[in-house]
Amino acid sequence: MDATQLLSFLELASSQPPPPPPVPSNARRTPSSASSEAGRKRIRNADDMDLISKLPDELLENILSKAPFKSAVRTSSVSKRWVNLWKRTPHLSVDMSFIMQRGGHVHQDSKSFFEGVTKTLNNHGGPLESCRIGSCVYQCEDGTLERWIQTVTRVKHTKELTLENYIVVMGPIGGYNTLRVSPSIFSHQSLTSLSLTRYYLTEAEAFKSCCNLKTLKLYDIIADVSILNSIFEACSSLEVLVLIITSLSRSGVLTIENNNLEFLQVGCPTVMDKMEVIAARLEIFDIKYINCNGFFISAPKVIFNRSSWVGGKYPQLNYNISSLAQEKKRIWFELMVNEYYKMKRKGCLSVRVDVTNPKELQILKEVLLMWGEEMRELEIIFKDGNARGEDQADQSSFINGENPFPDAFFGVATVWMYNFDRSNEVQFALASRFVKHGTVIDKLMIETSSYPPMKRLLTEGKVAQLRQLCDYGLSIESF
Repeated sequence: MDATQLLSFLELASSQPPPPPPVPSNARRTPSSASSEAGRKRIRNADDMDLISKLPDELLENILSKAPFKSAVRTSSVSKRWVNLWKRTPHLSVDMSFIMQRGGHVHQDSKSFFEGVTKTLNNHGGPLESCRIGSCVYQCEDGTLERWIQTVTRVKHTKELTLENYIVVMGPIGGYNTLRVSPSIFSHQSLTSLSLTRYYLTEAEAFKSCCNLKTLKLYDIIADVSILNSIFEACSSLEVLVLIITSLSRSGVLTIENNNLEFLQVGCPTVMDKMEVIAARLEIFDIKYINCNGFFISAPKVIFNRSSWVGGKYPQLNYNISSLAQEKKRIWFELMVNEYYKMKRKGCLSVRVDVTNPKELQILKEVLLMWGEEMRELEIIFKDGNARGEDQADQSSFINGENPFPDAFFGVATVWMYNFDRSNEVQFALASRFVKHGTVIDKLMIETSSYPPMKRLLTEGKVAQLRQLCDYGLSIESF
């Protein structure tokens, strides 16, 4: 039973009359068996209700936070114990989606929506881990949205704030509402994550002094390049930046320079003059699609050997597995995995990895298995590992064991391997797996040109062994 089903049950239970007292075992049976059966069902429902009520408050609050907000509030009528439970939920979500879906009078309904949200925010006990607010143009224009932001940040000390704009009327800029709020409104020290969806950003003052933000997600937005540059400059402590642009109101050179940035995802179909990325700590760089006349990147941890950045047509993901700490692995799952299942990619992937490290090999496996469709190019930059011979054998069996990878559903047109070590059993096992199971479709290229003569000769011998494993038209070459 999920959260929504549980709350539906609670609402139904709260609306039913209390069950009759149980019939004593020595009582004489009556002909009305149907009535007795109905009574027993009500008793069972009451027993189920008692079991739910016995759950600890922390668990119930967590369940309520995952359910539709209207349903969560309605549970306050279940019993005295439930009256204030929803007020302590760490995650709050209020939006106008139900108004938009039923096709009512949005302007009129937004007034009651405003009253309801204001009352909800005031009644919530706080503080909040996260808060999501979905509004429309009316709340943007009359200052309502700003008051809500002030409440959830200054009063409720929200850590993660999500603002989503619902488009009511299509206008000259596609119905995207201008975000009109006061300077530095997002600068409260408790706020560490901010997400904005479908807004027209005309100024950067709202982000002034926002060194508190660690995560900034701008989805489906319209803005001038200079405004975006000012926002990035003001948010100097960012570790995660997601930038999905619908349209640029004015082009220019988009500059993302941040020494704390670890994850960057960019998408922009509108032509920009140039894009520059300068980020010494960047570990994951995901180009979904961009259209620019020039491109420059200075990020030592994700730098890739092939200068094959192919722009908007073929997205490219650069993933530095070796430097990505295991505790930060959540960045990949939270921001990447869902997108892979919604829209399979066909672009390029570059990874730097020590395959003798079990944790890194596991992450590599997850990355490849989640790709889902034929990849255009895969670049693997092997890093030197310190595993002993028996440990390498364990990792080799992991590649070809009960759940081998890549599986039959993954394919890549061309694979480029750098720093391939002929004596590394795990690297050879991975290359062999690619060849024997038809993972590589067109070409497998292994770099040897940078090696000393003897090492080059021995490595090319390993390349020859890989050719012997191939029984289809795959080209296996050294370069």
